[in-house]
Amino acid sequence: MHILKFGGTSMGDEQSWRRVLEIIRGYQRPFIIVSATARTTRQLLQAAHTALNSQSEALKQADRIRRRHHGLVSSFLEQTEAHHPEIDEACHQWINQQCHSLETKLSHINQRQELTPKRKDAIAATGERLSSYLFARCGQAYGLPTRWIDAGEVIRTNANFGEAEPDTTLINKLAAEQLQAFPKKAIAVMGGFYGQDHQGNTTTLGFEGSDYSAGLVGAALSAEAIEIWTDVSGIYTCDPRVVQEARPIPELSFQQATELAYFGAKVLHPSTTKPAFQQNIPIRVKNIFCPQDAGTSILSTASYNGRAKAMTFKKEATILTITSGNTVMGHEFLANIFQALNTLRLPVDVVVTTEASVAIAVEQHQAIAGLIDRLQPLGQVEVTRRQGIISLIGCNAKRTQDLVNDVLGCLESETINLVSFSQSKRNLNVVLNQQLITEAVRKIHRSIFG
Repeated sequence: MHILKFGGTSMGDEQSWRRVLEIIRGYQRPFIIVSATARTTRQLLQAAHTALNSQSEALKQADRIRRRHHGLVSSFLEQTEAHHPEIDEACHQWINQQCHSLETKLSHINQRQELTPKRKDAIAATGERLSSYLFARCGQAYGLPTRWIDAGEVIRTNANFGEAEPDTTLINKLAAEQLQAFPKKAIAVMGGFYGQDHQGNTTTLGFEGSDYSAGLVGAALSAEAIEIWTDVSGIYTCDPRVVQEARPIPELSFQQATELAYFGAKVLHPSTTKPAFQQNIPIRVKNIFCPQDAGTSILSTASYNGRAKAMTFKKEATILTITSGNTVMGHEFLANIFQALNTLRLPVDVVVTTEASVAIAVEQHQAIAGLIDRLQPLGQVEVTRRQGIISLIGCNAKRTQDLVNDVLGCLESETINLVSFSQSKRNLNVVLNQQLITEAVRKIHRSIFG
């Protein structure tokens, strides 16, 4: 079995749906996971925030989502060879039902003047609930035996709304049960990104969580491969929108792909590879517009040919430098710093330590103000904002010194604020002012990747 995940671009319009259905036709009983249609999740969250100030404007935004999905389905079904009145009726009823539920939630937000994480997840999941059901029914009109599965019946999580943690033991059981209940040749279609906690509340897996859903289902069903279909031919040496010379990478290890996602590459959710790695299931990243392209394969091991595998960057980061009042740093100093980070669930991108100070680079987050308050009792805290982080992933250990020298040679020394290199992970990170990031990325890419 192959798990095929199609993102928002793939679900953008009726022409993309046909392209995706033709791809699906080439597989023997795959399991399909889809994102919301393009921009829908963003519009849903915007409506949720708008509802705090204006119920009428939020309802207008919800109506635009309703009308867009009605139009998509109508356009698709009008171009099918046979007329399918029962599918047409079922799709439009589903849209009205889901959008009515959305409008009720928006009204509650306005009345109570509160947008809770629980309510936010319930609204955000509406996009995948719409797209997955509609796509499954339209697939039937297209001549494929597609059948909808509600992700809430498979993906069980804790109640950490916004970034829920999956219950893999229960997911393994539920996925197998759902598939066994299907007709022999049916093709399962499930929405990604959302699930359900043990009390029946809708939860979400975080940004790009549909990839994570694919990894979880792939592991649960011991899939032959997990394929992430997007609008680019694999994972590139750098963001091709910034570096025109960037090129697809034939293969990455699970660790390299995870590091790339963690340090800012948007092709995969950082947690996608974990379930696949545990069962050694290959992940392939492919292009719906050029399905014949090889794309990128993510495997247990990958070669270290060249100087580095890829580079990525983040433009929104802050450096916090904490200096102890003691002349010699004690173990409690470090422990207290990382305890504060753990309490606020703030991941650290770069850490540099000296005898009496620790400098950390963290991605811009609203919790940073609270972190500063927690750190001030530990010593003097210096805050450097508007920073960016450039990360080289999969560095060749045999050529580390030359690599570091060449990277730093692309930059003026006074612009560099932090540098760190991990021999075990083979990552090189450089932190500098965010306004210099784009040009620095291009220079480094020319130097390292030719």
